[in-house]
Amino acid sequence: MIFCKLLLLTSALDLLLFHIVGSGQPKSGFSVMTSVQEADVMESTCKLKAKFNLNSYKDVEKKKVVIGGMFPVHKHISSSDGNTSKVPVSSGCEGFNFRTFRWTQTMLFAINEINKKKDLLPDTDLGYVIYDSCFTISKAVEGTLTYLTGQDEAVPNYRCGTGAPLAALVGAGGSDLSIATARILGLYHFPQVSYSSTCSALKNKFQFPTFLRTIPNDMHQSTAIAQLVLHFGWTWVGTIAADDDYGKYGIKDFKEQVQEAGVCISFSETLPKVSSPEDIQRIVQTVVEATAKIIVVFSSDVDLSPLILELLRHNVTNRTWIASEAWVTSALINQPGVSSVLGGTLGFGVKRADIPGLQRHLLELDPYADPLTEEFWEMLFNCTLDYGKAVKQAKQRAKEANGTMSRAVRGVPDGLCSGRESIAQLSNTYSDVSQLRITYSVYKAVYAVAHALHNLEHCEDGQGPFVGNSCAIITNFEPWQLMYYLKNVHFKVPHTDEEVFFDEGDVSGLYDIINWQFNSNGEISYVTVGRYNGSAAPEDKMTLINDSIVWNNDVLEPPYSVCSENCQPGSRKGIRQGEPVCCFDCIPCADGEISNSTNARACILCSYEEWSNDAHDTCVPKIIEFLAFGEPLGITLIVISAFGALVTIAVGVRRSENKPPRDANVVM
Repeated sequence: MIFCKLLLLTSALDLLLFHIVGSGQPKSGFSVMTSVQEADVMESTCKLKAKFNLNSYKDVEKKKVVIGGMFPVHKHISSSDGNTSKVPVSSGCEGFNFRTFRWTQTMLFAINEINKKKDLLPDTDLGYVIYDSCFTISKAVEGTLTYLTGQDEAVPNYRCGTGAPLAALVGAGGSDLSIATARILGLYHFPQVSYSSTCSALKNKFQFPTFLRTIPNDMHQSTAIAQLVLHFGWTWVGTIAADDDYGKYGIKDFKEQVQEAGVCISFSETLPKVSSPEDIQRIVQTVVEATAKIIVVFSSDVDLSPLILELLRHNVTNRTWIASEAWVTSALINQPGVSSVLGGTLGFGVKRADIPGLQRHLLELDPYADPLTEEFWEMLFNCTLDYGKAVKQAKQRAKEANGTMSRAVRGVPDGLCSGRESIAQLSNTYSDVSQLRITYSVYKAVYAVAHALHNLEHCEDGQGPFVGNSCAIITNFEPWQLMYYLKNVHFKVPHTDEEVFFDEGDVSGLYDIINWQFNSNGEISYVTVGRYNGSAAPEDKMTLINDSIVWNNDVLEPPYSVCSENCQPGSRKGIRQGEPVCCFDCIPCADGEISNSTNARACILCSYEEWSNDAHDTCVPKIIEFLAFGEPLGITLIVISAFGALVTIAVGVRRSENKPPRDANVVM
């Protein structure tokens, strides 16, 4: 018999069953479920439809409280063979990510550091359960359900076992992953603290009531990128967004702000989550054919990487890329050779910090500690820790090379890890602590949970925030009780001057403006050329040192990106049918009309007493000209006039002479 505690009295499953059986007398199945729930005990008569396949870290033995974590240690799940004739198996994960593995180790480091402190949870030893989301929503949901259940086998809507209480979930990685997990956790009023989910939609407390984050809301970043575009006068830009909530909401917010200011979008492309060569080739073709020289990209490094490789293959240069925080300092993007394509990139990175002791922790891993660390070790050193596997691989290589396996049979096979390899001797993003940005956000998230637990534990009887001024008990609290303390937590991050507190679940929007420049070794380095503070007054939000920026191809002047050149005074804008308003023709003003401003929409007609000057930018008084008698034209007109007068006189005299005389004796 499995003893489980009901997490939610009325589950979505119960409601679904009720609607299925109708509004009349409940069927027997529904009655059994209801009676089981009322007893808070679930008999093992229910059969789960699937078993999950999760990579995880665990340390829960003899711990007073357990903190959950979720990180995209792998880039995607393994592809399915589509065979429906056998029992379905939960997919595994592929594509080890060294950067996100560092995030995982940072959580472990922070928990170990807290457990050693005398001024923070001195009487409470924290444990942890960390799952790999594989950068996939389905895996994130699997991990969330398993974590809430409290055992390896997930039982939805039930908490099984009698272990330490669960504190909060730190995760789950990207915004789309956190949205999926936040919907589940919100049902149980379970706190979630994210370190990298920036999507503005997550601010909605009606949908995500228990979601908090130690990374700024993307509304700040979208505004910052819009201000950067306006600062340099770029009116013609392209956009690329990942096909997820992070990309869609980020680009949407950016477009709304720049279009209100008169900026036009040359093209908008979407990076598919599962990219095909045809999709990537189409986007590259769009970038090549577009006249926009500025391209704004909201995407994770994992989704963007295939496009960058294809751009590099086509040698697409002379573009300036504006990077979101998810890839601006990513080693996955900053690969050897990308300088011709991405040199001069500008982007916004979340605040960085140094974490004393972290690098030592990263370098002192035990390669045999767990399967994830074993995989990390084998990927890092391109070897295997399994002797039998090494022998098989060596035999296969020998067979392919028509060689022998004498060394492998007699001694240590080629490709076998010793376990004593030195991480410090390799240059890898895992051990690089020069750009601790998301890593620092993970560190802050763990400390936020720890400080909330500390405040919960040190609540004084009779002065608590709950009914009857009661306090929660650290060994048996409810998630919603910890949520109260998390919402109101306020602490100073160790080794820094930063103070963390939540405003409706968000932190202040602080960013470094980062420029990709060549260093003395010919490699791209990240140079901070400005700051952005979303909480400052409008005129003080962005500070930028223009002279410090190096643009694409080492050009010192900012690039120029417009669809049409400005129409100078003396002309007006002529809109091109079917094209954005930033694309127009310059039509000269007609005689008698002027325009005296740049990009005038219409020419102005001069008054009756005035006329347009030669440049058609000013109305001037009409000039009254008199004809001089000595000028050739004057003499000609006088001669013609005199001749005309003489002819008229002659004709008159002639007619008078030819008129018959009147007879005076005629009787009338």
